[in-house]
Amino acid sequence: MRIADYFDKMAALAPDGEMLIDGAVRLTYREAQERVHTVAHALLAHPKLHKGSHVAIYAPNDYRISILQLALNRADMLWLSVHIRSALETNIECLHYLDCECVFFHSQFEADVPRLAGGLPLARTFICIDGPSAHGPSLEQWAAGHAGRFEGGIENPLSPAFLQLTGGTTGPSKAAVHTHHSLEATIVTMYSSLEIGPQSRGLVAAPITHAAGLLMCAFFARGAANVIHRGFEAGAVLATIEQEKISHLFLPPTALYALLDHPTRKDYDYSSLRALMIGAAPTAPERFREAIQTFGPVLYEVFGQVESLFPVLVKTPRDYLRADGTRDESIYPVAGRQTALSRVEIMADDGTLLGAGVPGEVVVQSSMLMSGYYKKPQETEETRAFGWHHTGDIGVKDSRGFITIVDRKKDMIISGGFNIYPTEVEAAILGHPAILECAVIGIPDEKWGEAVTAIVACRRNANVTADEIIALCKRKLGSLKAPKSVEIWPELPHSAVGKILKREIRAGFWKGRDRAI
Repeated sequence: MRIADYFDKMAALAPDGEMLIDGAVRLTYREAQERVHTVAHALLAHPKLHKGSHVAIYAPNDYRISILQLALNRADMLWLSVHIRSALETNIECLHYLDCECVFFHSQFEADVPRLAGGLPLARTFICIDGPSAHGPSLEQWAAGHAGRFEGGIENPLSPAFLQLTGGTTGPSKAAVHTHHSLEATIVTMYSSLEIGPQSRGLVAAPITHAAGLLMCAFFARGAANVIHRGFEAGAVLATIEQEKISHLFLPPTALYALLDHPTRKDYDYSSLRALMIGAAPTAPERFREAIQTFGPVLYEVFGQVESLFPVLVKTPRDYLRADGTRDESIYPVAGRQTALSRVEIMADDGTLLGAGVPGEVVVQSSMLMSGYYKKPQETEETRAFGWHHTGDIGVKDSRGFITIVDRKKDMIISGGFNIYPTEVEAAILGHPAILECAVIGIPDEKWGEAVTAIVACRRNANVTADEIIALCKRKLGSLKAPKSVEIWPELPHSAVGKILKREIRAGFWKGRDRAI
């Protein structure tokens, strides 16, 4: 079934149950279904849209994103996620690559619409989701007159349902194509692995356009409620857990650390919390321990990728709680064990599956896997060598089946839960006339997990300051991808053939740590 089919099922079973809470807005499943079906009718009535159209949602967290996602899914159109913290030019490049035909945008981006329109030749429709606009009708105006139940019929499980860029914030390198089938497998895995039920109440503070939006779909499939925050603010999250009796909360480690460091963390009642789910990057074991002390034994850790969705690995309280109530702290550093619809192994470079205790690449077989990279058949085949999906992460499996991620095969940084490719940052820095060479790496950081760091060497008789380089990157790429720090070295280390030894540079910053990620 489609995600929208699961949603309609719960709207029939529990029409008066709360579904979306966003500030003063509180929608039941019946009320949300009326809006979803109205928008689905309007989508297919549009003269320039049709089944299979590619439609972007360009907005900060807002309940209308969920309405649009479900309506697009109901109408068999593909939604395209846009990360609003990326630079506008990056997003235009991304949406152009994804063949965007229509953009639903928030009024916050009203001034950006002319540039979006100029860079997206296939997009002729721009609709503001939260009010009137100079560039077209509001969502409410556009959908008016299209009310009525929408009967979608049986879906083609292998039809594409959404496209997600693999870098999230790093430009249009690749995008994973996910079908109705892979989405269905994902939401079933989510609600079964993370114990999401009809009485669950999720708090959404991470971006809906990223992993949090997919997790919300698992709540819709169970008739559960989601409370939406526009963005993450630690004090507001802590207060809302008590006020709204939140049972489930998904965050990257950096946000978890902000909760733990907040001065009011001891002022609230967290007894309603059943699952504090951490994903997107590994959690420091000492902070995992601190979180359990603060919130109770409710921490889950999930592992996945854009290509595989999540969780393909999960660590639950049952894994680190012994029968006598004590805690097995040896479990704190692990990523988890394979979930019901995934098989996860460790593989050598020659395709041999490795035994316990031997490091190798983490590989996956799962119904949750993408059908391939959009318009990139060669890259799709490369990631499927030996009949497995290759994650690019290096892991070790123990005799109990727990996998620990110890390093990363790909030259990628995960900072604050978002993927950042160093080559893009390096290209921006090398555009400065004073720079001779540059290596961008991730170094350990208590807040960000990995902090983007640039190591540069200057041209002869040229000078540059760290602040200049950071300002240059913020201007070209946005603050998320700009280095947190810059070191200026006399020269960078090279191999015999002249290649910069980035691994050698990186090793100095990670020396003495149990893992290099």
